[in-house]
Amino acid sequence: MTQTLFGGVILIALIYFALRLVGVSNYWRGIISGLIPMVGMIAYSMNHWPGGDMMTLHIAVYVATATVLTLGGGKAVAGQRIHWIPMLFIGFFISLAVLMATFLSISMRGLPPSVAQWVMPNAKDKNVYTAFSGEVPHDQEAAKSISQYVKKNDIQRQLGWQIQVAGLDGLFQSQSRDVSVTVRDKGEQLLDGASVSLALTRPANTQQKETTIDLHSLDNGKYHGQVRLDQPGQWIVVLKVERGRDKYETAKEIIVQAL
Repeated sequence: MTQTLFGGVILIALIYFALRLVGVSNYWRGIISGLIPMVGMIAYSMNHWPGGDMMTLHIAVYVATATVLTLGGGKAVAGQRIHWIPMLFIGFFISLAVLMATFLSISMRGLPPSVAQWVMPNAKDKNVYTAFSGEVPHDQEAAKSISQYVKKNDIQRQLGWQIQVAGLDGLFQSQSRDVSVTVRDKGEQLLDGASVSLALTRPANTQQKETTIDLHSLDNGKYHGQVRLDQPGQWIVVLKVERGRDKYETAKEIIVQAL
């Protein structure tokens, strides 16, 4: 989103001033500079639909940018200074576009960890996921889920298992990566014979099917598997370790970078 939104703004400015150099009138500079990125975004969305909210935001920002350049460029050619009232309106819409882009980015990727630790309660002590995860039930079943979550955490503390995960940092889109998990018990002894799996989900897309990867045991408490994610952005990885009736579950937020 950042690349297409702000990249489109930069492209509009480049096209506008390039047309100005070749003597195109101010009116047509605004029309052409705003139309080219808009048509390009529409063509891109036919194969990679970003959602109606993102399309609306892109088109609104593109039109606003071309309009601002046209108004400013026309006054500059005429040697006149823009009145402060139109400038106030222009500044308002620019600020609104930046604010909406910020909210949209937070809804998809969540707050950066450094910001989350500053504004979210207890974010320094545990993982806090701020990306939108879809509709959340507020009924009796939801209350039961909270109770079960507290009970599960208490059981896991009593188990005292120590989990080390390697290979989930620095992931790139559509590239396979080896992932290894080392499990130790409460006495720091390597834990063999467990069933280990990774469940990967997108926090901003509850419609997408969860991806589950089973890790193979390498003995000596180590487990191995491969991860491949075809979509960039924020993912939540849930690690599940089971041996007999004992279960351990932990979650980690990762970022998959686009190629």
